[in-house]
Amino acid sequence: MLRELRAIRESRDLSPEQVAKRLGWSRSKIYRVENGESRLILEDLELLLNVYGVPSPQAEALGKLCREAWKRGWWLAYSDMYKGGSYFVLEDDASAITFVAHNIPGLLQTSEYAHALIAETLLDGSDQEIRRRAETRVARHQILGRANAPRITVILDEAILWRAVGGTEVAHAQLDHLIGVATHPEITVHVIPFNAGGHPGLDGEFTILDFPDKEDPPVAYQEGLFGDIFVEAPEDVARYYRAADTARERALVHDDSVALIKDVRKATR
Repeated sequence: MLRELRAIRESRDLSPEQVAKRLGWSRSKIYRVENGESRLILEDLELLLNVYGVPSPQAEALGKLCREAWKRGWWLAYSDMYKGGSYFVLEDDASAITFVAHNIPGLLQTSEYAHALIAETLLDGSDQEIRRRAETRVARHQILGRANAPRITVILDEAILWRAVGGTEVAHAQLDHLIGVATHPEITVHVIPFNAGGHPGLDGEFTILDFPDKEDPPVAYQEGLFGDIFVEAPEDVARYYRAADTARERALVHDDSVALIKDVRKATR
C-alpha cells in the first residue's frame, strides 16, 4: 500500500514538499510514511487521498488495507465501538503521554469507575454499549505493564477528586487506585488545587502524545461530543505544550498532589 501511495503522488506530479505544505505536515513525515517508517492512521490516509484526488473505489480499497494493517492491535476486538481506533494506535506507540484533564484519564480508571462515568455521560447508550466501552477503556491499561511503558504525566483539576462518580464506594476505590498508580516510576500526578485559580485546562481537556523517534512529530488530541480532533501542525502543538506547562506550574508537585488525594479520600468517608 505504501508503494502505491508514492506512485499515486508521483502520478499527480506532486513532490513530498508540496504535499507536506498542503497538509501542514513536515516533509520528513511524508518520506517516513511512504517508507513505512512512521505510523499511518486512517485520518492521515484520508487527507493524503483527498490531496491526491483519489476516486472512491480506490480510496475505499486503500482504507481497507490500512485497517487490515491494524489487526495485530488489541483494539480490533472493540472495532464495533469505534470507527477508527486511531487514538489507540497513537497511544500504543507513544513514549510519553501528558493529560490535562477534567476527569481521571482512561488509562488510570478502575473498571467500575469507567463504567459509571460512561453510563453517566453517554447519552442514549445501551447497557451493552456502555459495558463494551468500559471494557475498551480498561483494555488500554496493558501498556502500563510493558517494559517500555510510556511516561505518563497527569494534570488534574481538584474538582474531579471530590466528584462521587458512581457513588461513594466507586469514587473511593478510584481514589485508592490513583494513589496506588502514583507509585509507578513512569507516572507523575499533579493536582491543580482550588486556590490556584484558573488554568488553561478549564478551556477544555486535552492529551499530548510524544513518540520515541525524534523525527516522529508529537500529536495533540482532544475528544469531543461530536468527534475527535488530532493536531499535528508544529505551531499548534506548541500551544498545547505551553498550556500544559502553565497548568503544571499552577499544580502541586507529585508528592503534595498524592497527599491531597489522600486528604480528599479521608474527607469524603
